[in-house]
Amino acid sequence: MPNSGQLHWDYRDGRVAAVAAAIVYSLWTLEVVLPGSGAAQGALADPDAVFGRFLDSAHRTAAILVVLTAGLGLALGAREATPWLTVSWWSMAVFGAASLVTALLPGRCVVSTDAACAAESLVEGVAGATAAQAVLAVVAILAALVGVGALAVDRYRAGDRAWPFVAVPAVLQAVAAVAVLVLAARVYAAAGDGSPGVALGLLERAHLVTVALWLLTAGVLPGPWKRSGAARPAGLSR
Repeated sequence: MPNSGQLHWDYRDGRVAAVAAAIVYSLWTLEVVLPGSGAAQGALADPDAVFGRFLDSAHRTAAILVVLTAGLGLALGAREATPWLTVSWWSMAVFGAASLVTALLPGRCVVSTDAACAAESLVEGVAGATAAQAVLAVVAILAALVGVGALAVDRYRAGDRAWPFVAVPAVLQAVAAVAVLVLAARVYAAAGDGSPGVALGLLERAHLVTVALWLLTAGVLPGPWKRSGAARPAGLSR
């Protein structure tokens, strides 16, 4: 008779965590309903605003959910345990960890993956800004790109008819990631020109949309979570 007092992780926990992370990464859209918010700036332009602090906390929560999703994806084991799927899970773990560490560092950037904000804060000597923030923001962006790309390849090679639903976010994220990194490089090369790069800009918004789409597909698609009839891996009880 199973011990009713002992809970076990299963694939549903991972899928829910992925969808929840996608929702939390999309909370910036609430700015459009706030008084005085503009399409290009809004409450996120002020990291000391109530909504800015809320978003900062939300992104820490989202990063933890991403790490949980990747950990469950790796630990539970997929039926199609291909190298591509393994790379996708590990890349997701790196993305979540880098985002979390960056969000915990001091600074004025309300979004941990905002490389342009980190670059401008660094060159302008903003209090609390460090090179680690910029480096980790870039690592997070690249890890997310590898993660969604590897997942798209895995679904294609597995013959999953839903693979285009991953391929589209992968292409969109590639475009957004390149744009964000180019902007960050230009900001850094310009040594800070006083423009509001520390605000969550349109490019960063676009990148967050693609990240949310990636996490949403990772949670909604059943393929990456299918398991064989083998016994539950040990060490996953809670």
